[in-house]
Amino acid sequence: MDPRCHCRPQEDDSRPGTSQEDPHKNQDTFKKKRKCCFSAEEQEILVKEVKEVTEHQHQLFVISKLPISRREAIWQQIVDKIKSVAEVRRTVIECKKSWHDCKRRPKEKMARNRKAALQTGSGSPAHQEALDHMEEMVATVIPEEIVTGTQG
Repeated sequence: MDPRCHCRPQEDDSRPGTSQEDPHKNQDTFKKKRKCCFSAEEQEILVKEVKEVTEHQHQLFVISKLPISRREAIWQQIVDKIKSVAEVRRTVIECKKSWHDCKRRPKEKMARNRKAALQTGSGSPAHQEALDHMEEMVATVIPEEIVTGTQG
């Protein structure tokens, strides 16, 4: 199991309080369980697939001429590839959220690196935060304007 995962193990339906005859007997068993975090393998597939799609169709993430139905179909294809290795069933919404989470850390590091480079006398590589392999892959998909902001 992923050490970062904070989910609880799935409960066995044969436990007391899970029967159909008295749903109010034990409310603890009816609490919504959290799914496990995306594994490293799932995240790698997600990043690779999103990167591949954005190289051919740059408009996947912004309002564009690409119809919403086409964007959703692309996301569904990505989910289908993740399902082939996933231990937990994933949805399009979960994959979009995971992609958003994957982008957050590299964007923050890239912004800090840019800020450090713009400061007087401190733009040397020694002051730059290194991106790991996965963050590098994600960074190639993030448009520069998102990190630097629009000039105007």
